[in-house]
Amino acid sequence: MREHPDPYWDEDDYDYDGPEPEDEPEPPARSREPDSARARRERYPEPEPPRERREPSPSRGSSFSGPSADGIGRTIQVLSALIALAFVLHIVFVVAGANQSSGFVSFVYSVAKFFVFGLGDVFTPGDATIGVVLNYGLAAIVYLVVGRIIGRALKR
Repeated sequence: MREHPDPYWDEDDYDYDGPEPEDEPEPPARSREPDSARARRERYPEPEPPRERREPSPSRGSSFSGPSADGIGRTIQVLSALIALAFVLHIVFVVAGANQSSGFVSFVYSVAKFFVFGLGDVFTPGDATIGVVLNYGLAAIVYLVVGRIIGRALKR
C-alpha cells in the first residue's frame, strides 16, 4: 500500500475499505446527443387528461340545445325555403310563359321537378297551368311548413 498524501493521516483512526482516490473509476463520458427517451418526451409531451364534463346550467335546462342543433335547424329552414322559392319561380315561369330553352328557367324546372315528389299530381284540373299553380303551390307550402317545424324542433 502506498503512503497517504496527508501527513497527519492515521490509518488506525479511519476504517476505510473503498478504493484509493486515484483508483476511483471515472464516470462514463456523456455524449452531446440527448438521451432518446428524454428527447422523445420533450418532443411529444404527455397528453392532457380528459376534461370532466360540466353539468348543464339550470337556466338552460337539461335538454340538448347546443349550437350545433341550432345550426342544423337553421340550415334545414334555409334549404326548405330555397326549395319553396324554386317552386314559386317555376309557377311564375309557367304562368308568364317563360322560354323553356333558357338555362335558368330549365334549371329551376329541373329543381322543382326533382323536389316535388308526390305532390306534382294531387290536383288534376282541366287547365294544365292551374294544375301547376295548385300542385307546386301546395308543395311550396308543405316544404315551408315542414322545414319550419323541423327547424324549430331542433332549435329547442
